[in-house]
Amino acid sequence: MTRRNATRRRFLLSCSAIAGVSLAGCTGGDDPAETDSTPTPTADGGRAEPSTATATDTETATPEQAAVETLVSVGGDRVPENMAFGPDGDLYFGITAGEVRRVPEAETGTTGLSLEDTEQVATLPGAIGVETAPDGTVYVAVATQDDQAGVWEVPPDGEATQLVGISGFPNDIHYDTDRERLLVTESQNGVVYSVTTDGERSEWLDDDRLATESFGANGITRDGDGTIYVAVTRAPEETGRLLSVPVESDGVAGEPSMFFEGGAIFGADGITSRDGDIYVAANSQNRVVRVTADGATEAVATGDDGLVFPSDVLFGVGDQRESLFICNFANNSPEDGAILRTSVPR
Repeated sequence: MTRRNATRRRFLLSCSAIAGVSLAGCTGGDDPAETDSTPTPTADGGRAEPSTATATDTETATPEQAAVETLVSVGGDRVPENMAFGPDGDLYFGITAGEVRRVPEAETGTTGLSLEDTEQVATLPGAIGVETAPDGTVYVAVATQDDQAGVWEVPPDGEATQLVGISGFPNDIHYDTDRERLLVTESQNGVVYSVTTDGERSEWLDDDRLATESFGANGITRDGDGTIYVAVTRAPEETGRLLSVPVESDGVAGEPSMFFEGGAIFGADGITSRDGDIYVAANSQNRVVRVTADGATEAVATGDDGLVFPSDVLFGVGDQRESLFICNFANNSPEDGAILRTSVPR
């Protein structure tokens, strides 16, 4: 309990230097350890057995792939933080000031959209993690550090209402279709909650490796065999973490293992999976890193491609299933806020 309280105080102090409590898992903070091309800071498929090795560096040569293009330029003072695809292929993204916006499926392959070209579907006290359900409901993590904090729901053609309160810093959301529930990370205390669609909350995972002296449990995703992965943004010695969590037959969390830990993913924020690899938005390093099951890492997009404090990463659906979407959080230069798109060869 003492460690938790001390962590909370350090977290609040560290957040005070960043504009507003609505900022997401962006507290990457200090410069990461040097690598060959580290910029200055400003799911699906099969799964192999995870590596338990600790790594501290990454191969930073960007593989041959399509250029990184701008789908939506956000600009202004409103920055995007998280994304999700709806059941009809529409792309939803959250604006931290408290908006959820939609790009229709037919336009997810275009370039050069402005914020005015997107549809605002909800207004909330804030917007961090964004997730969708098969019925079209959009779920949003709100981290206002007051009684409005928690998970909000936006039904199709309905208004946003609070589903459940969660104190601390509710951050990312994964919708578990097998059990019709949400798995929600809380970054301040390093906990993952299970939240039912009727608003019942319980603790799903509390592991010491999810709580750090700075910013803990953040991005969450699921791979093709049902295993849950949770990113830890800032672990000791300027490293990030990926924990692999099997799900038991009754839905409870199995014994977590360390899938990867190292400086290559320091600043780990949003994550997604494909073919057994985990893709990590390493926010403070301005890059997206692919982590394989054997512990190899590779930067697939960097600041040279236009990434500015990326906070989320997501593979597309339908005609865009080979496209990788990247959210430029750009908290220190909001004019660079954007939803980007590229493709990553298998």
